[in-house]
Amino acid sequence: MTKTNRDDFDQCTALVFEKLYQEFPRGMDILIDELGESLDEETTDNYFASIRFLQREGFIHYQELDFTVFIGVILTAKGLKILDTIKAEKTIAQHISTALSNNNQNAIQAVIREVIKLSV
Repeated sequence: MTKTNRDDFDQCTALVFEKLYQEFPRGMDILIDELGESLDEETTDNYFASIRFLQREGFIHYQELDFTVFIGVILTAKGLKILDTIKAEKTIAQHISTALSNNNQNAIQAVIREVIKLSV
């Protein structure tokens, strides 16, 4: 199966949400290079675009972008509310964590699509 931009978006979004949920209410710096091993240029570009999308849509807030580091990243109230939403007896955040720990791309895709659906 060919990897798409949407696959990169789903993976990046899941990783960012998991990190920020664990650190909440503290902000943190997110380095793109630390989100995956040996990211190619296209994946790196997609990860940058994904994080900028998450801010534009109000899921996260960051203070600034300094080269490859998003500085002072934190979940917004909207992001926290969605991640705390219960689906099938678990929070969305727990579904994300499980999907990432199992490296289950289909589960990652499904839970991130649920996040987007809940946000509109």
